[in-house]
Amino acid sequence: MAIVGQAVAPPLFDTMVVLGQQRVVRRMRDAIQSLEKVEAKERARLRLIYFDTDVIHRIGETFAERELPSDLRQRIVISPIAILEALSHLTLASENILRQIQAIHNWVDPHNASLLPWPCEVIAQLGFHAKPASDDVIANVGKAINACLTANSADDVRESAGKLKDWLDKRKGSYAQNFQRLVGSYRDHPLTDEEFPEFWVEGIARRVNVDPKSRPTTEIVSTLSAYYEYDKERLKVAISNPQYVPDPNDLLDSEQLVYLADPTRLFLVCDRGYQARIKHSPQLKQIYKSSHEELSTAQGVEKLLRDRII
Repeated sequence: MAIVGQAVAPPLFDTMVVLGQQRVVRRMRDAIQSLEKVEAKERARLRLIYFDTDVIHRIGETFAERELPSDLRQRIVISPIAILEALSHLTLASENILRQIQAIHNWVDPHNASLLPWPCEVIAQLGFHAKPASDDVIANVGKAINACLTANSADDVRESAGKLKDWLDKRKGSYAQNFQRLVGSYRDHPLTDEEFPEFWVEGIARRVNVDPKSRPTTEIVSTLSAYYEYDKERLKVAISNPQYVPDPNDLLDSEQLVYLADPTRLFLVCDRGYQARIKHSPQLKQIYKSSHEELSTAQGVEKLLRDRII
């Protein structure tokens, strides 16, 4: 097909002799380029983007009174970590924060809004090819969002937001304790760069309750490469500072990186910390830093998204 341009043709090698080497090579090269263009369009068609908490607040402000075009809304998925953080800010009883969250129906597809799984599920499924433990976190997040969408004031959801904040703070505290133990263990028994990957894989396997040997360590690290590199760099900082105290927000933010194990997922952030710590992971190209100015106008947001997912 690539040589003669039709499905039915004379014998291949006879045709190639008649056409000559240069024409055959040129047609093969053209065919490869055409296939690459088709594959690129297909990848672009599948791209979905999720936001960090700061982006959610700022886009909510920008689109409080207007809608993002539908072709862009269909490409946005919601990170449960980011939206939980945003919901927990309602404990301040801020009408402005409620307005930002209620604007969510203006920038996601209201008929097909999608919440990403909780990170532990992604780590188990994509990292270890294991079945994750059942969890009702996502269902509860969905209920909280719906409650906010129908609330008349921030006071209406302050109590439920407080419960979410308490739950989130406990989860952050648990992550901080685990990381502190990791730091202590590393200080007691320093590891070489060759030993660290297995050490890291065993740690996250315990946290998500899966068998660390379910896949080769190199494959797990490759699948979760951005998450791995971010954790490794953070551990280096902790070990070099005897006074280090883990930042619970920083620990939870790192969990956002597990979604990049899916190459069709893009991550839009305002936080510079991700790109400061991640230098070598191929998943770095899936992270996009936006400025507050870009997010302050509808035109700026639309251009930003179209340049990356369309």
